[in-house]
Amino acid sequence: MNAGIQVSKPPRLHRRLMQYDRVLGYRYTPRLKLRIPHEGGGYLVKTNADGFRCDHAVTPHKNRAHRVLVFGDSFTAGDGVSNGKRYSDVLEENLPDTEVLNFGLSSSGTDQQYLIFQQYAGRIDYDAVVIGVLVENIKRNVATERDWADHTGEAVRVPKPWFALAPDGGLILQGVPVGLPYKAEAPVSEGGRGSLRTTLRRMANTLGPDFKDFCQRLTKFQPLPEYGSPNNDGWRLMRAILEHWVSDLKVPVVIAVIPVYQYVEETASYKDIRRRFDEFAKSTGVPVYHVVDDLLREPAETRRRLRFRIDCHFTPDAHQIVGQALARVVAPLLSESGIREIDRESSSAVVNVGTRQAMRDRDIGQEGIATGRGVAGTNHFTS
Repeated sequence: MNAGIQVSKPPRLHRRLMQYDRVLGYRYTPRLKLRIPHEGGGYLVKTNADGFRCDHAVTPHKNRAHRVLVFGDSFTAGDGVSNGKRYSDVLEENLPDTEVLNFGLSSSGTDQQYLIFQQYAGRIDYDAVVIGVLVENIKRNVATERDWADHTGEAVRVPKPWFALAPDGGLILQGVPVGLPYKAEAPVSEGGRGSLRTTLRRMANTLGPDFKDFCQRLTKFQPLPEYGSPNNDGWRLMRAILEHWVSDLKVPVVIAVIPVYQYVEETASYKDIRRRFDEFAKSTGVPVYHVVDDLLREPAETRRRLRFRIDCHFTPDAHQIVGQALARVVAPLLSESGIREIDRESSSAVVNVGTRQAMRDRDIGQEGIATGRGVAGTNHFTS
């Protein structure tokens, strides 16, 4: 355990919204119904008996013709947005006779989401899986704890499990059972450039979101330089987690790459992220859907409405766009004519021919996103 004041009970935030989990670190409190204050006017959080923000019970057998499992972090769980208005809810509304189970967990990494899948995959029926990968998780996956604040504003550190990458490419689970949250001591000064970056970041945050946006547009700040190289340790771990995950699946899966706002508002280049995930798609035969493509269809002058003014999470408008677009990607996976037939032994995959050709025409190294991507009715994913 890192230096700090170990507490016998989790901080108040966990007693109110989250509860300790020895494998995941934390999960939502089961059977919760709570309204959370928020700049958007507050939002309703409802959880099922398994402790997920899902209006459906996690039952062994399907209750409709099809069942889709969706995994992700707070952008999937729906921070800032009430149950019923998230992209998983919109996805369900646009898929006939289909139930969508949302296994999103706020503040989680792709590593924790893979552990959630492992807990449930062998116990329930399902027809397809959506793995919502927030691009920022390239940082979260290498972390051993997260910095949070309880509802009084007091800083707490929340331990999490993590995977170490073995020399042969295997994954070694670390940090389980997960330690309890603890009150954080004063942070140690980074010194040098790290201290200067921290100071400047705090200054920008203090001056408000508009000033912060101005600074990022001016500097073309790149929030995730880790995607710049295929040999980056964070990317190698992310790729390994996803490779192991999709190899465990016997049903169709799509990787939905969820951007942070800098890529939606084009203050930073998305090209390296696109390149890394498209390389993954090419080598595995697993379709990758770049969420940013459909968000960029919105006019630049109105794109700011896709996130809250202070909270950077998706607004209901963004969830609507993503859910409708994702339905066009998932629907073929649920139909007999569109389901990918995967032969793991020969590493072959049959995918939509029109989609494959469209993606061949895409220049993944092009700066930013070309106009015309994200045309309505097209399945914008790489295979």
